[in-house]
Amino acid sequence: MRLLGITDLHGQQEMLEQILRHAGAADVILLGGDLTNFGTSLIAVKMVEMAQATGARVFAVAGNCDSPEIDSSLRRLGVSLFHQGVIHEGVGFLGVSAMPPWHGTMYELSEEEIAQSLQDGYEQVQEASMQIVLAHPPPYDTPLDLTARGEHVGSRALRQFIDQHQPALVVCGHIHEARGTARLGQTVVVNCGSAMDGRYAQIDLEPDGQVEVQLRRI
Repeated sequence: MRLLGITDLHGQQEMLEQILRHAGAADVILLGGDLTNFGTSLIAVKMVEMAQATGARVFAVAGNCDSPEIDSSLRRLGVSLFHQGVIHEGVGFLGVSAMPPWHGTMYELSEEEIAQSLQDGYEQVQEASMQIVLAHPPPYDTPLDLTARGEHVGSRALRQFIDQHQPALVVCGHIHEARGTARLGQTVVVNCGSAMDGRYAQIDLEPDGQVEVQLRRI
């Protein structure tokens, strides 16, 4: 199964079009939040529809520069993984939107709310052959949540979930400058980087359960 991880578009519809063309065919497209830059649900819906037009199955969560209203639109489109778990071709997908508390002016969730979203999704996919988490924020205290100022700002609840359940893959974004991959036990974690700058991740799930990641740029 080939996945495309695309996060932090910040409303750049033309860049999404270019990424989809550059990446080629995929089985699943994961839109990992900040679809807009404090924009409307109409923009987010357009992004999802562009991804769906490729023929891939699309899953999405909202980011801190999105809103609860955008999360509601993603649910109506049937692509949301916020508080949701979906088994697709034997693989369980679950996720979480927004980011941990910062200064209260963006779309933020308490760590308890993040933990509940992950638990709700996990309960629906725990019997799948493997689990994949789509989260806007990275897990706490990894190279993938380290800001340019040297601060770890990821989610502690997500890190705890990974340590406890060891999903095969976590796809995240949020911290643009921390693009890369890391391994936490058996879990591969990918910060896709900012798609508004043409960055994305191509991820192959091999039949033996291995996860192969290529960080790409148009």
